[in-house]
Amino acid sequence: MAEEKKQPEEKKQPEEKKQKQKEEASEQPEEGKKKSKIKLILFLLLIVIFLGGGGAGYYFFSSKIMSFSNKIMQKYFGKKPPEGEQQEGGEQKEAKEQKKKELLGPILALEPFVFNMSGNQAKYAKVTLGIELKDPKVMEEAKKMVPVIRDKVLSILGAKAPEALMDVSQRSAIKSEVQASLKTLFKDEEELRAVYITDIIIQ
Repeated sequence: MAEEKKQPEEKKQPEEKKQKQKEEASEQPEEGKKKSKIKLILFLLLIVIFLGGGGAGYYFFSSKIMSFSNKIMQKYFGKKPPEGEQQEGGEQKEAKEQKKKELLGPILALEPFVFNMSGNQAKYAKVTLGIELKDPKVMEEAKKMVPVIRDKVLSILGAKAPEALMDVSQRSAIKSEVQASLKTLFKDEEELRAVYITDIIIQ
């Protein structure tokens, strides 16, 4: 009889253990899930705080950073940024440059200038020029003045030696001289924006 009583008690004990293990196992995943959710929320909060802090810092200190970098450039490299560019970012500069390209005025292409070289009658030069004007209205006025424009250009180019025309380093000086002479033909000096030398042949 005593043996029979012990057997049911022994059977009950493993069953109780199994139930406890099941309960503990079911509690562990729930706790794990809660912990993982808390970790995820904390991680997301940290990202939001980091990004927000970075954005706010850039917003408040970007002008100071730009002015500091401009001072360094000026001090060590001797480069002074133009007015208005000190507080501008790279995107704004690119936009301004693009606008300048788009605002290129109409160009009047003149017929090639053929003339004898100064100091050497055996040699002659063929030079092709184009002049950039302010707007189409000025372009129409310039077309009426083509003979006078050609006369002024020929008087400048004809006085140049072959070496001066062939020297690339002197091209900008020649263009500036021609532009300064032609500006006097216009009502406003700004109506003539630039002079371009498109071709030079000496034979």
